[in-house]
Amino acid sequence: MAKKGFRLATVERLREKRLEEAAQALHEAQAAVREATARRDDLLERLRAGRHGGNTAHELELESVYRFRLRGDLAEVEHELKKLSAKLNERREAWLQARAEVHAVAALHDRYRRQRAEMLMRAEQKELDERAGSGRRLPVPTNGNEDGGN
Repeated sequence: MAKKGFRLATVERLREKRLEEAAQALHEAQAAVREATARRDDLLERLRAGRHGGNTAHELELESVYRFRLRGDLAEVEHELKKLSAKLNERREAWLQARAEVHAVAALHDRYRRQRAEMLMRAEQKELDERAGSGRRLPVPTNGNEDGGN
């Protein structure tokens, strides 16, 4: 039974390591989504901003090209954000799965520890019962003050 406890402890440590790795991956995915969202918001703000130049044909043409480029950048960022959000959802699911596995193994390990403690208590009680039934006395602890029987 000791080997089972050892295996459970090893599995528990491996699951905890996997949970830590999943949590780190989830954190990185969340950071990437936040960065992409900030870029998108910046591009939207630039598009909403008023015109930068005057009213000449050349300035209007430059403004048109600038806004066209902003819309293209915005489309790229939104596409990237969609992919990052999907990746974030995958990593969240992996983290939840790892967390559930850690809890399951921890519950098994706790159950094993309780069973082991109960088994040891039963064995100790059995030994005490056998000693009581055989008429033997339990060894009396000595405190170093022996008289030699006098």
